[in-house]
Amino acid sequence: MQPNQASRARVEPLLRVADRDMETAETLLKHSPHLYESIGFSCQQAVEKYAKAVLIARGRPAPFTHVLVKLPLVQDAIVTLDAAEMNAAAVLQDFAVEWRYETDNGPSYSSDQLVAMTRPFRPKLRPLAVLFLT
Repeated sequence: MQPNQASRARVEPLLRVADRDMETAETLLKHSPHLYESIGFSCQQAVEKYAKAVLIARGRPAPFTHVLVKLPLVQDAIVTLDAAEMNAAAVLQDFAVEWRYETDNGPSYSSDQLVAMTRPFRPKLRPLAVLFLT
């Protein structure tokens, strides 16, 4: 298998599952907004997978980390994130582990705010990975 085919085989499923993670967050928000841990986790996972799909599409390694602000998208000048998007990434990354296991307190933001934080990442990141597939 050529490297391009191997990368393509990784990017396509990442995008598909990221889209499903986003759909999960939106569906939970509509029907069970009190499930903020699960909504936040789905949001975090969507952003992480979109970001990793972009990294792989650009021939970069996708590190095994849930720390969104450490993914080298901005550092490697692949994409520009404004202060609000960087803040959103920092908030969402806590839902990968911390909010699912280490606390029983509610966050200081609502489920709809978590989904709203996530929405800008899809149109910013997904097209960069899709371009690689075309």
